[in-house]
Amino acid sequence: MEKNAKVVIIGGGVVGCSILYHLSKFGLKDCILLERNELTSGSSWHAAGNVHVISSDPNISRMMAYTIGLYKEIEKESGHSVGFKPSGGFYLASNEV
Repeated sequence: MEKNAKVVIIGGGVVGCSILYHLSKFGLKDCILLERNELTSGSSWHAAGNVHVISSDPNISRMMAYTIGLYKEIEKESGHSVGFKPSGGFYLASNEV
């Protein structure tokens, strides 16, 4: 194992893996990710995974749209499926107009 790194990411869940992916995409080479078990074996593996772009917060909407595009990008770069299966959805009105 490496003894020195500029960046140490602790936790190999979806967030830790995403941080490492983006740092390497921006050209940072001296990074290490530490995980005590298997990647995404913690809470990431059983997360609901409901990805949609409709939100009352425009920043959340942009982040979710970016995430959907990122899944496609990762599949193209790696040649492997990430298992993302968009299923659609709908919203019901909760009050009278």
